[in-house]
Amino acid sequence: MGLVRDPIADLRRRLGRRSRPHARIRAIVRAWWSEQGFDEHPAAVGKRVALVLLERPTAQEKLAGVLVLHDFLGDQLRAADLAGFARLYAAGHLAESVINDAFATRVLGRLLSREVGRGEVLRALSAWRDAPACEQRRAACLALATLAPLGDSLSGVTDAILLVCATLVWSIEDDDQTAVGTVLRELSRAEPVCVEAFIRRYARLMSRACARMAVAKLSSPVRTELLAHHRRATTLRR
Repeated sequence: MGLVRDPIADLRRRLGRRSRPHARIRAIVRAWWSEQGFDEHPAAVGKRVALVLLERPTAQEKLAGVLVLHDFLGDQLRAADLAGFARLYAAGHLAESVINDAFATRVLGRLLSREVGRGEVLRALSAWRDAPACEQRRAACLALATLAPLGDSLSGVTDAILLVCATLVWSIEDDDQTAVGTVLRELSRAEPVCVEAFIRRYARLMSRACARMAVAKLSSPVRTELLAHHRRATTLRR
């Protein structure tokens, strides 16, 4: 079946105006994708459709864009797509936290899961640490968190995480701080000594929530000692 004249309008009609559960949105998107015949078209067509959905104003349409990229185009994602994703952040299209976190873990995380080209993706996402938009910086952290439990078993992952965290930890934005805590927590599963060293060095810059998240998977004695270290460091800072 070929594309209808306006597939975006068709999906918008199917989604309706009322809020729907995630599973229902996925079912609607799957049926729409199949009936529109997108699988018969080059991946570039589907990617463009996904970007248009992510530019739409409603959360349901944006989530549909995330689902398209993850469910149907995940194997076709490449480092070259990151430039288009960065433009979404620059335009404010991923400002809603729920959508941004889903995009980071499902789309950017899926992109990182591909071994081929991973080094290029790691370098590009590491550069997002200096992005003007907090959402983009957070997305880089959350995407890296999907690989963090593997630590140094994947070349370049730990270095990329520490580089991004060493920049974001200076931010006073809650979303930056909790992103740092999240990725350090996941990295501690594989590299606890590395995470402990980071916390000791940067404790005075970490929010309480960041510190608590970062130590959550460490052993109880280490967790207790690091939280005490954080309290001392932040008390001196004040």
